[in-house]
Amino acid sequence: MSRAPAGGGSIVARFVALDAARWLAPGELIWDRRGQIVAVRRHRGAASAVADVAVLPGLVDAHAHLQIPALPDAPRTFVPWVGAVMAARAHTGADAELADTEAAVTALLAGGATAVGDIDATGRAMRVLTRSGLVARCYRELTGFHLTAAPARALVRERMARPVGVVATGLSPHAPYSVSPALFAAAARRSRQLAIHCAETPEEQEFLRHGRGPFRDLLVRLGRLPEDFRPAGRGAVAWLETLGVLRPGTQLVHCQELERGDASRIAGAGASIVVCPGTIAWFGRAAPPVPTWLRAGIDVALGTDSRASNDGLSLVQELRRAAALWPALSPRQLFAMATTAGARSLGLPGAGRLRRGGRADFVVVPAAATAAATLASFVHGVLPLVQVRCAGRDRLGRGGGRRGR
Repeated sequence: MSRAPAGGGSIVARFVALDAARWLAPGELIWDRRGQIVAVRRHRGAASAVADVAVLPGLVDAHAHLQIPALPDAPRTFVPWVGAVMAARAHTGADAELADTEAAVTALLAGGATAVGDIDATGRAMRVLTRSGLVARCYRELTGFHLTAAPARALVRERMARPVGVVATGLSPHAPYSVSPALFAAAARRSRQLAIHCAETPEEQEFLRHGRGPFRDLLVRLGRLPEDFRPAGRGAVAWLETLGVLRPGTQLVHCQELERGDASRIAGAGASIVVCPGTIAWFGRAAPPVPTWLRAGIDVALGTDSRASNDGLSLVQELRRAAALWPALSPRQLFAMATTAGARSLGLPGAGRLRRGGRADFVVVPAAATAAATLASFVHGVLPLVQVRCAGRDRLGRGGGRRGR
């Protein structure tokens, strides 16, 4: 059996998944002390060296709000829920927010994620992410339905951060009901990577088409509705297309209420969609037509959203929920949503797969009888996580694997 480089590690497993479609049986993974994979190949040595486990790429949480804590008493009607989240943020100090973010990172790792797309509302999440071990894209959140061109450009200049190590950056113009056309334009000029909450509720579509409903009332209460406001006169996706932000690198989150023709618009533009099964359950929503979106050629990824709209931050749990929401999808399709599709959505192409020269970000689970049975059991939440490794470092501390270090 090959020796691992000094300070590195290796594992020989019954199955090693390079991605959702390609498997080695048995397989060997070797990484150096920097956590970079130096070899991933079929194992041709002694059968006694093979551990009865499977190695899978680490999962990719394509949409999270790590700073938002659980709000047990928050309403489960969307606009009142938004108000509860805003109130909680207003009363959370910096130290408490950092502690919440640290706890969220711990929960992500425990749930199998080794990469994340985080929406950072305050600028403090980068500090946590850069020492977390996770590969990440940190999107700075932008709101301002009232902002004209000059203050919009100033806000974007203030919010756009520099990447640090394996933490990339982007911007999150929050949603069409909270961001002005000028702010969307300023964000699109500054960053290719955008995350936008889109078509989440019927009330959002009503506000954009007709300028009425609870979102108008909320903006009036906040003093954010411009005096010269005129509704867009179209749904969220068509509005984003008009504004020039529907394009490759744009991630649309939720998309519960797409209108006729929207899926074709998204596919044609090369944008992606992130669905959050925990949030769907939290608000009692219907499952959106993910199989239809996949057939249209849209990258659809999985996210956890926040602890205020989910009972945890576990991608393993989101996979299980996704399998229940979309039973027509194969385990391979579901696993791709939680790995390579998420990586593409975040513009982090090295995440969610195992390859020579990439990071040793992977999870270890007990092996079932076949590779296909292992994947199916993992997707349906049957197999427990034995290890979660980021750059070769075990973040669970449970051991496992005859040669894992």
